[in-house]
Amino acid sequence: MRAVKKLAVFRGAELVGMLLDETPIRFVYETSWRQKHQAPVSPNMPISQAEHSGQAVESYFENLLPEATIRDLLTRKHQVTSIFGLLSIIGGDTASDLTILPEGEVPQPPQYQAITWQDIADAFTQPQGIIRDIQEEGGLRISLAGAQRKLSICIDSNGNPLIPLGSSPSTHIVKPDIKGIEGVWASSINETFTMRLAAMLGLDVADVSYHSIAKACVIKRYDRLLDTNGQIQKLHQLDLCQIDGKPSTIKYESDGGPTLLRCRELLSQNGVVAADTKRFIQWVFFNLYVGNHDSHAKNLSIYFLPKHGVRLTPFYDLLSTSLYSGLSRKFAFKIGGENKPSNIHRDQVIAMSALLGFKPKYVLTVAEEISNDLLAKLHATSEEVNVMASVGTEQTMVDRLIQHISSNTKSFQKRLFTS
Repeated sequence: MRAVKKLAVFRGAELVGMLLDETPIRFVYETSWRQKHQAPVSPNMPISQAEHSGQAVESYFENLLPEATIRDLLTRKHQVTSIFGLLSIIGGDTASDLTILPEGEVPQPPQYQAITWQDIADAFTQPQGIIRDIQEEGGLRISLAGAQRKLSICIDSNGNPLIPLGSSPSTHIVKPDIKGIEGVWASSINETFTMRLAAMLGLDVADVSYHSIAKACVIKRYDRLLDTNGQIQKLHQLDLCQIDGKPSTIKYESDGGPTLLRCRELLSQNGVVAADTKRFIQWVFFNLYVGNHDSHAKNLSIYFLPKHGVRLTPFYDLLSTSLYSGLSRKFAFKIGGENKPSNIHRDQVIAMSALLGFKPKYVLTVAEEISNDLLAKLHATSEEVNVMASVGTEQTMVDRLIQHISSNTKSFQKRLFTS
């Protein structure tokens, strides 16, 4: 009988429990962790129960893995397909406060190696380079969810990039242009613009900038803070698919993923404050106006902010997908039973409001305020982003975004706010 393989799950330097390579996959809390009445890793795996298996465990840990293309590449490279197998390779710096290591290993003091922005650019365009050498030799262990290739880095106080070694925490995520999807171009400047526009509206988004050498969007991680000793502190977060017990493959409503009503319920059940409930509504309409049709439930998360309790995280992965003709024409959620944006009128918003338990007048007021503010801030956003963008394709994208988002928002204004 073969020995069961195990992965150790740490929060900081403290062992939370063990993940066992069984069918179904099993997670066992460490006795000392339970005795201290510490928080569970997921609401679906309560601390009152020592062992958990099945869908609750699979959905939580599976959502820590990269999606789609990146997962396929990892599968081919390492010849592993299971959740356990993939986490054993890349479970170090997850999108949470957990560090996942092979049994017998413990978290080590963080270590970093200096690199350049050109090294980062080369990592996205060249088959070999210093970053790839570091990853191969140092056993870099990262896990970033998402369909596009990304790189986790740290940025020091002088703005210089560093590569985290081993399971050392990162502070920033670098996202180059999406490749391999016909008709998609300049996605990193698109994301930078859309995120900065949301920030202009005061929607609380992750800090972003565009780096012209790396030709990539650089996002500051909101789930990483510096403590009083200047050490990186990792914050626990959960996306709504994890909370709802859904794998990342069921993130869209059309596939059986969380609906807007379910998202609303999950936020309420986990104690999100009223101000964040308003931000949830703003998020829906902002995505409609900019044409972010890929705004699924995995793009909403909660985190546990010191001294502030449970909060809806800053928004992330905001991209005007409707600008690209080859991507979906349908919104990720149904609004009053309709997911074709051009068919969403006042009646659909009123129906959605009632379903979510809001007064229609309140929701329409929020929606109108966002639309007016968005149109007023478009050109200021373009000026800000054009300073970072290179002349040519990137500035062409900025011009296209202004036209596209302005036209789309004005069309919604006519359908939603005129009698």
